[in-house]
Amino acid sequence: MSNRSKIIHAINDLGKRVTVADVVAKTGMPLAEVSGELNHIASDTDANLEVAQDGEIYYCFGEHYSYTYFRHGISRVLNQIGGHAFAFASFLFRLSFGLTLLFSLICLFGIALIIQTLLAGVSGSTESVSGMWRDFFGLVQRLALKDLVYWGKEKLKPGSTKGGARQGFLLDCYSFLFGEGDPNKHIEQEKWKLLAQVIRLNEGVVLPEHLSPYTGEEPEDEQTLFAILAKFNGMPQVTNSGSIVYVFPDMHKRSEVTSYALLPPLLEQKQWTFSNLKKEELKKVITMGAVNFIMALTACIFLVRPAHLNSAGYLFLFLLFYATLFLIIPAVRLLYTFEKNRQVRRKNNAIRAFESQLGNPTAELSQRLEEAEDMRSTLTANIDTSIVYSTRSNYLEQISDNDFQRDLKLGGT
Repeated sequence: MSNRSKIIHAINDLGKRVTVADVVAKTGMPLAEVSGELNHIASDTDANLEVAQDGEIYYCFGEHYSYTYFRHGISRVLNQIGGHAFAFASFLFRLSFGLTLLFSLICLFGIALIIQTLLAGVSGSTESVSGMWRDFFGLVQRLALKDLVYWGKEKLKPGSTKGGARQGFLLDCYSFLFGEGDPNKHIEQEKWKLLAQVIRLNEGVVLPEHLSPYTGEEPEDEQTLFAILAKFNGMPQVTNSGSIVYVFPDMHKRSEVTSYALLPPLLEQKQWTFSNLKKEELKKVITMGAVNFIMALTACIFLVRPAHLNSAGYLFLFLLFYATLFLIIPAVRLLYTFEKNRQVRRKNNAIRAFESQLGNPTAELSQRLEEAEDMRSTLTANIDTSIVYSTRSNYLEQISDNDFQRDLKLGGT
């Protein structure tokens, strides 16, 4: 029986209203483990908490809580299965583009060889055809499954990056078509982390110019400033000269974490890349895509009659449509990548300008920085950072020591 099952049995035996100590006494399990498991079970079964007058905390479970718990368990299992199924379907989807390209190439090569064989049979020359068939089967053999998808884990050479790891021809086709996605998809999370560190490093008193190198927005952008104030519980205050500084009361105390001192001076966006494929891999995909397009176009010109379309004609049209898209999508994406990188460069130039403005302030900005420093000193002057209690020593000893220190200070005054 698992530990969680033991706890469920104990809850039933104790009348579905239990304390952590009750369950510990019933099961003999460690206190910390029982507390954690009770919280998990209570979360899954919508249990209630009751606090008695003496401070005792009771977990109150419903009449049919065990069924609710097992229903949640089944839902979790189904969600896990669904997650694995979605990941597998996503993997097949990524493979499908390369598989379609190979299917098209094999069909077109095969049809061309069949036609060449028939023509050679009529003329009585079959030697060249047999050589072409050998080349065809050699091509199919080279496109073995082990080369289409790389199933192993390749050891990267020193100096190489993870993006250059081998993944197989089929996934190379997907990378050629759709790239690697947005390189800045996690920049929002990084931005908020750096903003919090900037505020903490400046003891909770900052100017908009302190934040602009990380937000990428003008210091006068009120919507960005409002979002920062709301997230970190800040408020605007006016200095003696009438300028505005932003105060975050929960971050007045300077952090003792030394890593904050290594804070980067700005947060730049990353450049978009067309693909992480190596030149050889990219060349292979482009070559096969171009050959496929030429062969599909040739087949449609000579074998498709628009007035008498049959299943073979529709197949050739589909292959031509796919071959065209296989080249058009990357071409459009290449233009899109150029445009995105132009925007990234413009944004990064603005961010560098904000950082330079803070590093070489004007006379007006220098005055505002001095006023912010004065306010910072005033707000943090009376903050007492001494330790009043620690689990490393006896509580009564600490009380006596604190009283002694207080009396000593009072006596000194």
